[in-house]
Amino acid sequence: MPRYDQHFLCSESYIQRIVQAVQPTSEETILEVGPGKAALTRYLLALPVPYIGIEIDAQCLAHLRTLSNAERAEWIHGDFLRVELPKKPLYFVSNLPYSISGPAIFRILAHRDWIREGILMLQAEVAQRLYALPGSRAYGRVSVLFQSLYEVKRLLRVPPGAFRPPPKVWSEVIRFTRAPRLPSSEWESFAELIRRAFRQPRQTLSRNLRGSGVPLPSQWASLRPHQLSIEDYIRLWRETF
Repeated sequence: MPRYDQHFLCSESYIQRIVQAVQPTSEETILEVGPGKAALTRYLLALPVPYIGIEIDAQCLAHLRTLSNAERAEWIHGDFLRVELPKKPLYFVSNLPYSISGPAIFRILAHRDWIREGILMLQAEVAQRLYALPGSRAYGRVSVLFQSLYEVKRLLRVPPGAFRPPPKVWSEVIRFTRAPRLPSSEWESFAELIRRAFRQPRQTLSRNLRGSGVPLPSQWASLRPHQLSIEDYIRLWRETF
């Protein structure tokens, strides 16, 4: 079993396609989470922008420090979910371990003022939630929250055989680009509404929001949370908060 739920990307063709998608501005610093065995890192270090790598595995980190151009990087030994993240313009890159993908997505959202864009490789099922449309099976709380801040585009699907050891499922690579539909300073109150609305996803909105003081339009009362669009939720939020 891989340590820290690691599945290392080893297919050079997929590595090249992912690296080509990385497009930081000259003012941004690349933040790579889980550089691992440097599949992407050796190319990212060659880009003309600062680089920060967060790696939890001490053995991997020791190898990373031996790379060409490693001296120009800032290395952080720790858990992405716990370390303090830099407050400066960042370009996010990561092949996220499946076991932390959910919490990691919320960590990105919490750092929304500093992360303009990123390239993420995730378990396909998780990636699909980030760009899911209203009414679809994958559409849920994280879909609404992520798309309220970022535009999401699927770039490619990656088969298990591109990794060592191979995972049991396919992965997807997405690009997310900041495109906020509401002010960042007000996003936390919007997120609270969404948390309440999706409290029990199979229940109706009227049941989930009962007692919350949210003025739910009558035509929405019998709908399930996944049936409302992001624009609908923003309208509901503006009428409530």
